[in-house]
Amino acid sequence: MVEKSEVTIEDENKVVDDLDTQVEDKFELLKAQLKAKKQEKEVISIVEKKKKSFVFGVIGTGQAGSRVSSIFYSEGNYPAIAINTAQQDLEYINLPESNKLLLDSGAGIGGAAKDLDIGRKAAELNRDAIAELISDKLSKVDVYILCTSLGGGSGAGSHEVILDILSATGTPIVVISILPSSNEDVQTKQNALTTLASLAKMTQNNIINNLFVVDNSKLEILYSNVSHQDFFTVANKAIFSTIDTFNYFSIRPSLSKPLDSMEFLKILIDGSGIGLCGEMDVTGFENNDAILAQAAIESLENNLLASGFNLEQAKFAGVIFVANEKSWKDVPHGAVDYCQAIIREQCPGHEGVFSGSYIDSSVQDGLIKIYTMFSGLGLPDSRVTQLQKEVEVESEKTKSRAQSRNINLTVNLGKDVTVNKADEVRAKIQKNSSKFSQKFGGAAPVKDFRKK
Repeated sequence: MVEKSEVTIEDENKVVDDLDTQVEDKFELLKAQLKAKKQEKEVISIVEKKKKSFVFGVIGTGQAGSRVSSIFYSEGNYPAIAINTAQQDLEYINLPESNKLLLDSGAGIGGAAKDLDIGRKAAELNRDAIAELISDKLSKVDVYILCTSLGGGSGAGSHEVILDILSATGTPIVVISILPSSNEDVQTKQNALTTLASLAKMTQNNIINNLFVVDNSKLEILYSNVSHQDFFTVANKAIFSTIDTFNYFSIRPSLSKPLDSMEFLKILIDGSGIGLCGEMDVTGFENNDAILAQAAIESLENNLLASGFNLEQAKFAGVIFVANEKSWKDVPHGAVDYCQAIIREQCPGHEGVFSGSYIDSSVQDGLIKIYTMFSGLGLPDSRVTQLQKEVEVESEKTKSRAQSRNINLTVNLGKDVTVNKADEVRAKIQKNSSKFSQKFGGAAPVKDFRKK
């Protein structure tokens, strides 16, 4: 027989307290579990973000450079900032406001009016603010990418100061510079030549590890059917695309041959020269060993960057092939190897030609996408020469217009037409047939109307 236990009031209170404690413990446990799951998701998110070889810290200067940096931020999830002397040019840049910096030029008004000296002075006056923004927003990056136009005042003018700040960190620097279009004014083109020469010298001195020269004239041709409103977004995505593609696939596995992170890094920062990249879609590759090689070379002619490069100068080269699994089954066995061999022939002085083949289900059937990148090249002589000629021709036209303007300011345009304030006063006097006009005409002397 089991004896009945006696339960006192104190015992009952203890039971209730124990139950409350258990409930609290369970609640705390639940909170801890939720917190752990959240942290786990954050870790997973960080790992997923690391599915690229390197973290680029992108600096955009001037309007054109800021637009490119915003594409790296929105499309590639890279940390980015934008710097300008004009508030309105920062308005539609797709970056957090805290990632934008308005430079005070000291003139009390915004903008640089394509004056390199104003851009340089503004950057120098705000050197500490620029350094602080870079340190705050771009501290944990592997490579800096400076995006700037070559012809503007804010972007081109500030490049020396910003590169000086970046180089002090010891982090590798890549520059994406943008040549003006053919219809730009002579000042913009002259700025471009001056700035390009400065950047080329910095590349020779290993301050800049790689210099990409994007040509707006080519962008206008390639995207001539794009609306005016969408042009810069589409063009800037194309600038971003190849660099990001190499960064994405170089950390991914390949069923055949990968282009790994270290190989990509060599192409990106070890060239000590001008960089060139291209992209092309290839179809009709069945039973054609040569088509991939042909496309890889043609992609350089149809790229966004300036023309006139000599591939024999290339130090490193890389090519990435991307297609879905079905399409790869139709690619001849020797096509990729033949493509590599052709690239080696085109770059006889190279120190490395790297390639990678990848499966991507998002690529449509019957299509192979080819991405190419070269580094260590010299300046594109033909494009620079063309730009110099354009500056020379436009300068002569400007000089001629100035002379014509001076002539027009003194020519007799007719009895009732005046060209300056002096002529206007003279005409009024002549119409009034005053004694004053007679004096100017050599007639009677002028009467002194002053009170005596």
